[in-house]
Amino acid sequence: MSLDFNKGGSRYGRTTKRKKTNMILNILIGVVFIFIIVLASSLFFGKNDPATDNENQLATGEQELSETEENEAEQESEEAAPTDEEEAEAESEEAEESAEKEKEKEEKEKEEESEEADDSETEVSENSDDPNVIKTMTNPGWGPVGTSQSEPHTSVYEEGHVDWNEKLKAVEAATRLNSGDYTLYFLGNGGSEHLSVASIKNKSTGENFKVYLEWVTNKGWKPTKVEQVKAL
Repeated sequence: MSLDFNKGGSRYGRTTKRKKTNMILNILIGVVFIFIIVLASSLFFGKNDPATDNENQLATGEQELSETEENEAEQESEEAAPTDEEEAEAESEEAEESAEKEKEKEEKEKEEESEEADDSETEVSENSDDPNVIKTMTNPGWGPVGTSQSEPHTSVYEEGHVDWNEKLKAVEAATRLNSGDYTLYFLGNGGSEHLSVASIKNKSTGENFKVYLEWVTNKGWKPTKVEQVKAL
């Protein structure tokens, strides 16, 4: 019987080669398996890491807060900044106020000039045959105070009547006293249908005056003379 060494050696080589191949495959499988475990662990622990979550939430919160503050700042800036329409309206109001003040100033100056003119035109006489009269004042600038009454005019001495009120208006024009500045003691007939006389006391000075009035057709009552008297 003969032995075939070549055939036995070939079988041994194939067996050895197969073992090496299996070993390499096992190693590769092990490496892949380890890699899969590492990757899965990384994903799992990274996803559930509280510190990471807190950091992410904190970063997100800070970003949202920053954006909110920026939005609020922009909104406040927009609200604080006047629009063109508001600026135009403000300028218009300022112009109106300025014009109104200028008008009031002009009217006051005219009134003062008128008073100065009245003072310069007022004639004062201290010579009177009546011992009760301190002085007598007349002024050619005194005119009718106007009327809402129609002709023929009838003089009325009833408090609150339009004719009564127009008489008082003439008294105040001559004495430059407002309705609350004097006390009315008498308002009555001055000698005829178209003449009246009023007796008043200046509340602040205590001075007594008699004011004489005359009716002017279609124009109202006109002061003609003012007497400062010792007693009413």
